[in-house]
Amino acid sequence: MAMFNPPHPGRLVLHKFIRDEDGNELNSVANVAKQLGCHRNTLNQLITGKTAVSIEMALALEKNKAGSAEMWLTMQMNYDLFALRQAAA
Repeated sequence: MAMFNPPHPGRLVLHKFIRDEDGNELNSVANVAKQLGCHRNTLNQLITGKTAVSIEMALALEKNKAGSAEMWLTMQMNYDLFALRQAAA
């Protein structure tokens, strides 16, 4: 069953690694990017919803105990599919 209006996966990355639910900073984008093995700009593009979770990023998140790569890719697919359906409606 498809989720209604699923959030962009980058939003979950933001709240898991960088800010808590109240907006308090947990870590910097630069530190998290280093931890994930990506450039700071790459991570920023993801958490702002401007880019999708790539297979490489999904694996990096999995290695950092943030859930399985399959989970991240499924979330991205659900988000993309919902956006396409909305655009076609």
